[in-house]
Amino acid sequence: MFPEGVTINALTGEVTPSTGEYTKRLSEFRRIYRDIKALDDLISAGDLVTYKVVEYRAEGSDIFFGTTTMMPGRVGAEYFMTRGHYHARRDRGEIYYTQSGQGILLLQTRDGETREIDMMPGTCAFIPPDWAHRSINTGETPLVFVWCCNQDAGHDYAEIVTKGMRMLVMEKDGVSTCVPNPNFTV
Repeated sequence: MFPEGVTINALTGEVTPSTGEYTKRLSEFRRIYRDIKALDDLISAGDLVTYKVVEYRAEGSDIFFGTTTMMPGRVGAEYFMTRGHYHARRDRGEIYYTQSGQGILLLQTRDGETREIDMMPGTCAFIPPDWAHRSINTGETPLVFVWCCNQDAGHDYAEIVTKGMRMLVMEKDGVSTCVPNPNFTV
């Protein structure tokens, strides 16, 4: 293993060199958004990419990093968001460093504590171990952030898909607002 310089484009999220990437489309969020009719209408108009993840993994390293580039948009009153997850290894944290755009990082513990962190250029959010996290683009331009965590952290999406998150970020009178999720199940 040798040191390597990796270039990250703050406006596009491109990582050079990169070792992998994937995209998420609206059709993959059927159990995430509350307004199913608005979601179906958007999907039928064209299954938009909501976010793209690009990563850099050095073989044999204990950490990896990359970018998430989230597109602006809404499904009904809810902004485009990531699926949200806990880490499979409950003792692993993560950081998100916002490069461009604006959004909210929604966090929650399994025992009910919630927090929101504004994502704006220059903000580095620390995500402690065993806190679920979801990013939401509340702006009019792409939200680009760099993330870094242990390679063995893993993703546990099941609890968020099944129960939802305790809070939602909704557009209300032109302002992003955090409100309790009426569909959250304990």
